[in-house]
Amino acid sequence: KAATRPSEANDTMSRARWNIKGISSSSVLCISVVIMVTPGLSATAPDTFRNPSTDREVSSAARTPHITLEASLPEDDQTVDEEVTEVRLFFSDAPLMRGASIRIVNSSRRLVRSGPPQADPTDAKQLSVSIDPALPAGRYVVQWRCIADDGHVMRGDFTFEVSRS
Repeated sequence: KAATRPSEANDTMSRARWNIKGISSSSVLCISVVIMVTPGLSATAPDTFRNPSTDREVSSAARTPHITLEASLPEDDQTVDEEVTEVRLFFSDAPLMRGASIRIVNSSRRLVRSGPPQADPTDAKQLSVSIDPALPAGRYVVQWRCIADDGHVMRGDFTFEVSRS
């Protein structure tokens, strides 16, 4: 046993090195164990993994179940010269309504009053909030948050400007 156990000095130095970076040596051990015992993943190329049940390579992009924001109305960095009474987000997949939020913040960093997020009745990949009265001229930030089917919380923001007076 003495040959496999690191010396006291090396053990102390190793702990100190990890503590400097804010990571305890026990965390590293846990991370290592999780990586080593994850079944079914065998690395092939940098962005691919081998699926053990089909023995085929799968790209990491194909395995990523996260939702992404594909488009919005108004669009990111768009200048709108008409009334804005709704902000609509288009996602790559239908987000869970539990935990979904769309906030609109004006240039004074004040939250704009809007309705709760609603899923489109004909396309669950779309969420929107209604705004009444219409937004006055100014610059706005839309902050969104949603939860994917796999439980991952996705969030982002974008800006647009209303130029009508």
